[in-house]
Formats: sequence, C-alpha cells, structure tokens
Amino acid sequence: MSEPLSHFTGSAPRLHYLEWNPGAPRTIVLLHGNSANAWWWQPLAEAMRAADFRLLALDQRGHGDSEWVRPPAYGPLEYAHDLARFIAECAPPRPFVVGHSMGGISALTFAAEYPGAARAIVAIDAAVTSNDRRNHYLRRLKGLPVIAYPDRETALARFRLMPKEGEIAPATLRTIAEKSLGQTSEGRWTMKFDRESFLGSDGIDVLSAVARIRDRLLLIRAEHSHIMTAEAAARAIACNPLAMLVTIPKAHHHVILERPAAVARTIEDFIASV
Repeated sequence: MSEPLSHFTGSAPRLHYLEWNPGAPRTIVLLHGNSANAWWWQPLAEAMRAADFRLLALDQRGHGDSEWVRPPAYGPLEYAHDLARFIAECAPPRPFVVGHSMGGISALTFAAEYPGAARAIVAIDAAVTSNDRRNHYLRRLKGLPVIAYPDRETALARFRLMPKEGEIAPATLRTIAEKSLGQTSEGRWTMKFDRESFLGSDGIDVLSAVARIRDRLLLIRAEHSHIMTAEAAARAIACNPLAMLVTIPKAHHHVILERPAAVARTIEDFIASV
C-alpha cells in the first residue's frame, strides 16, 4: 500500500488517525498498544495483499498525536467509547476492528459494550488475564519520571520496546522510533504518550467481556508471548463459542512488528471466513 493519509477527528478529545487505501469497499480499524501509536501498523499495512481493504489506524487518546485527557481517563471503557465515536464519524457502519495488546483490550471492550457495531473483532496478543506482578509493573511505569533527551538522535538511540524481545528488523525499529518521538516546548525530545495511560491493571474483567461478545472473534497469540499466555488464550476461547485462536509461531509480543506478513495473512483469512 502507498503512504497513509493523516487526519484528525472533529470532536473532543481530538484524535489523530492514519488512512491507507481510501475508497476501498471494506474497512479495518486498527488499535495500537500502550505507549505506541498508529504508525506501528505500517508494517502490517504494507504486508496486506488484498487491495479492497481501507485501513484506519487510530492514535488512541493520550497517544501519538491525539489529545491527552485531564483529569486522566484512560480505561478500556473510555477507549471503547472513543472507538464508537470514531466509527460514527470516520468509518462506515460495522467495520472490522483489530487491536494489539492494550488495543486488543479496547477492541474486546468495544465488542462487549457495543454488540453488532463491528462485523468481527481481532485481538492480537492481548492480556486476557492479568496478575499482581504485571499490575505492579504497570504502576511502576506510571510513576517513573518522563525522560526528555537533548536531541533527536540521542532519543532515537535510547528507544526501546517494552518488553524488549523478538527479532525485529532494525529499519522497522528506526521508523517506529522516529514516529514515536515528539519535541517538548523546551526543544527536547521525548516519547509521544501520556504516562498516566499506564493503569496498573486492565480496568475490566477481560474474560467476562470476552464471554459477552456476540460478534465473530479471533484471538491471535504470539507463540513466545508472556502477555497472552497459552493458558489464558485457552480460557478465553472456552468462554465464548464464537471465538477462535490462531498462534503465530516463533513470535513474541510485538508480533505486528516481528511477523507482520503472518499476522496480515491470518487477518485476511479470518475476514474471508466471516
């Protein structure tokens, strides 16, 4: 696909989004993970074979070029309500909705809260169960000071994924880093997301949300993921007869960067079945 177009929504909070392949008959809305942004979907967009998909990748509130929210409100319900508003304003009725990690939680919450508003849901390596250790880790991240670097090259050199794992092409990481950095009012460089978005938990009972979903549902798990464990994925599938699971072999949590072609094929096959 060609380079995406950049747009903003008209209502508050003002949300930024990217659009690939405008005018295509079928629409997929893409939701990134925590501390990420819409540009993380570019490798997948380039890997999509079908020319009849319009891709809309949203910067969720507090991320990328979308507005931050005060007082902070970054729970799955807020993201789900934003998605419903975004679809009403910018997408045709009942698009396909795909989310990675935190974006997968947003997609699952949206499907539970707005039944029938999507044709089908795909959640990629999302934490369908959590634990105290993970919640403590997220709370620690929220409490860390924001680091601003004196120049762009230093900031690019310090860029790291969380978790730092997987065999991701250096060129892909460089591009993601470039799109994830912004300049402060003092001229320094820092990551473009609100640290308050680290909840310290998922904010909902994800398995209960999965059980409530009445749309076709695909869970994609990375084989070596510690975020969506095999046990958790099996529990999610067991609680909803409309759900199915595909595991991407030799992949880690950032599977949309590490194995974008495999994820693209899986999504295309699932949509064809729907």
